[in-house]
Amino acid sequence: MPRVLLLSGTSEGRPLARALVDLGYEVVATVTGEEARDNLFGALASDLTVEVGGFDEPALEAFLTSRKIDLVLDATHPFAARITSMAHRVCERLALPYLRYERPTWEPPAGTRLADTFAEAADIVPTLGRRVLLTLGARQLKHFAHLHDRVMLFARILPVPRSLEQALAAGFTSETILCLRPPFSQAFNRALFEEWRIDALVTKDSGQAGGVVEKVQAAAELGVSVLMVRRPRLEGIAAVRTIDEALAACRQACSPGLRR
Repeated sequence: MPRVLLLSGTSEGRPLARALVDLGYEVVATVTGEEARDNLFGALASDLTVEVGGFDEPALEAFLTSRKIDLVLDATHPFAARITSMAHRVCERLALPYLRYERPTWEPPAGTRLADTFAEAADIVPTLGRRVLLTLGARQLKHFAHLHDRVMLFARILPVPRSLEQALAAGFTSETILCLRPPFSQAFNRALFEEWRIDALVTKDSGQAGGVVEKVQAAAELGVSVLMVRRPRLEGIAAVRTIDEALAACRQACSPGLRR
């Protein structure tokens, strides 16, 4: 049967893996941490192989070759540009089929300010208000570390040690960090904005599945300004936007001639 490497880490990884297994594919999924493995694939543990850890380019090439992978399905986060570009490059070099699944974008309402990069967003933040909530992921907080003496910054991050370390390293404190695991309802977001007296929300175009809709709509209800970071542009890498499209592309790529 064809062996698929599913580069995962987002909520879509589980239904993609389930559908691939049901279609008869042998699935090897990757995640960056133990918690992600348990949350995403714990219920599928007996049906697929899950590898924990990241890749550099030589390691990914060696993995694909040694594990006799027939197809790479990249379902990493829309902002995981480094792994996406690397996986595409390695697959081209190995003449291995590569498919990119990317959750659909979401068009924000009129009045939403947009930035192309996190650094550009940091330049805009001081113009937005005094109390600013960042919901960008802990790894991106370093771009805003120089602003603590200019605005009151708050960060909502995942409740994992690495995220907390990154937030603290970026100058946030226990009084300005909220460690919570999504999903968050619109009502919850609104209550949080009210409790922390938030003037402005900085988020990213993570798509509806990433919870951006509930955040932005809650902000609109309260008159909270919104700054959204656009997704990185990945030239030359096409993507499918639905699970059905991803499965159809896998079927087309994994012809009988590819089976080992």
